[in-house]
Amino acid sequence: MFLAIFCVVLAAIFFFYLKWEYSSYVKTIDLIPGPPKVPFFGNALSIPLDPYGALQTISVEWPKKYGHFRRGWFGLNGYIDISCPIAAEEILSSPKFIDKGKEYSLLMPWLGEGLLTSTGNRWRNRRRLLTPAFHFQILDNFFDAFNKNSDILCQQLHRSLSRKAELNQTEEIKVFPYLKRCTLDIICEAAMGIQINSQLENSEYPKEHEYPNAVHRFYFTSIWRFLPQWIYFMTKHGKEYQKCLKIIHDFTSKVLFKIKFKSYLLLLSKCPQILLIEKRRAFLDLMLIAAKEGADLTDMDIRNEVDTFMFEGHDTTACAAVWFLYCMGIHPDCQELAREELNDVFGDSDRPCTIEDASKLKYLECCIKETLRLYPSVPLIKRYNNEDFVLSNGYKIPAGATYSVHIFALHRNEEIFPDPLSFKPERFYSDQCSGRHPFAFVPFSAGPRNCIGQKFALYEEKVIFSTLLRRFRFTYNTVKHGPVKPFMDILLKPHSGMPLIITPLPTKH
Repeated sequence: MFLAIFCVVLAAIFFFYLKWEYSSYVKTIDLIPGPPKVPFFGNALSIPLDPYGALQTISVEWPKKYGHFRRGWFGLNGYIDISCPIAAEEILSSPKFIDKGKEYSLLMPWLGEGLLTSTGNRWRNRRRLLTPAFHFQILDNFFDAFNKNSDILCQQLHRSLSRKAELNQTEEIKVFPYLKRCTLDIICEAAMGIQINSQLENSEYPKEHEYPNAVHRFYFTSIWRFLPQWIYFMTKHGKEYQKCLKIIHDFTSKVLFKIKFKSYLLLLSKCPQILLIEKRRAFLDLMLIAAKEGADLTDMDIRNEVDTFMFEGHDTTACAAVWFLYCMGIHPDCQELAREELNDVFGDSDRPCTIEDASKLKYLECCIKETLRLYPSVPLIKRYNNEDFVLSNGYKIPAGATYSVHIFALHRNEEIFPDPLSFKPERFYSDQCSGRHPFAFVPFSAGPRNCIGQKFALYEEKVIFSTLLRRFRFTYNTVKHGPVKPFMDILLKPHSGMPLIITPLPTKH
């Protein structure tokens, strides 16, 4: 009896699979070149479990073998993998494809329906509300926070070097945790007007810097959420996921309380100190003001934006920063050229970087862009296809498929960037950029859903790097450690904390 029931169930499963396999949805997608699929699993079994191997397979091997426009299957879900600029432009620039892929639902318990994950009118209204916060004139006000926290970063590196010298240890320091704390302090102070001082030992916030660590572990444990929820939360990954989520939300709730308290002070007082803060209103202050004026914004909506800006404003920038220092460490000639430019702008002074200084740092900007080309903080982005659509290359994409724009592979497309694996900042000189497809380089995405804070991030990075390079020389020991392997969870990160040899430069007077 049991055997008969089992055979019937098995036959039913195969019947529905064959019906799916011969559906117009599958047939249409399978007209696109791509790796052969296995029944039920698609191409999932071909993707290594380790994040480095997965990145190499989907963004290096498959583009070479199947081209820069291909299809893939993860289980029964079809993906159109894109790493050519023409198709990327069609998808990213179209208002039809503003809905993120279903994979972003993994972030919903953390970010809710914030600017990153929301869709439709909710996203349009939120984007319209926050766009004025990124006006050029407002960005100028944040340079104090950029400079102050960059200076603290340097102090912390000096302190660590002194401790290592006392113990007769090597000058190598794993810089990634330092950069995370610096960018976390910057986004909280510049974007939300509060100081958490996570770089300092006397921080009032979670000890041992629990927030950045919780964010890191949240990414890892989220990978396992393909399991049924009741099973997942019984596993060690599910339990750690819940613990990390609590740390993250407790932290942002405390941040939000301070933001609201500051806003309350603005209503009660007009003293000079408060007026100074008022002039620097931005980002989430706009939401608090809008909520008071009757906008449809709940406390949860505001917290979702706090979480979103904390994520996008500190972790992505820290990833860009760690890869920049790595590129400088293995290309000392480029590092010295950047330092020469800094000497031309700042001379012997160790003064803070102004917005006028930042606009003069053209070679440094080229180095930043070349780093983002090779190591984009967000290696791929996804858009959900709500309706049948025919691309200019003639392929029809059925509703229900997902577009995956592989930025990592796009930036290494040899048809656009000759010798793509070499670090060549001169690629971004104005004469060499002329004629290049505008969607060949999209580290901040592009089109309607491009990164709202990309100018903020670029200025922040220029200040951090100009401060670091004027005080230290960075070297990466390739012989000892080998080339750094990038791995992909949601962001592109090094497989280690990035050990760099840090040499203090002579003090300037």
